[in-house]
Amino acid sequence: MQWLALADPGSGSPVETLARLRMRDAGSAPETQVRFVTPGGRTVYVDFFFRGSGLVVEIEGYAWHGSRAQHQRDTARYNELADCPEVRKMLRFTAADVLYRPGAMVRRVQAALG
Repeated sequence: MQWLALADPGSGSPVETLARLRMRDAGSAPETQVRFVTPGGRTVYVDFFFRGSGLVVEIEGYAWHGSRAQHQRDTARYNELADCPEVRKMLRFTAADVLYRPGAMVRRVQAALG
């Protein structure tokens, strides 16, 4: 049952867990479900944060954007997150990226980390 230790109870989805494991296999160890308070006072949690480089990585599922209102909410969230002083760069990937193109996702994250 050693593999259970790899599960993160704070993960927002199974695809997010898979993305974290893919990044870990590639030698990256981001913090997960990191809390930010935007300059406007909004609390935002991000899927992954690489504190040393200020890189935020988000995994986007279709269900999250199932309506115009949800899409608008996410756009506002993204823009507010960009105003946080700790955040220097953000990457967003779809569930399909994680499931079907994990190598490309990992390479893009590694390139952003420098």
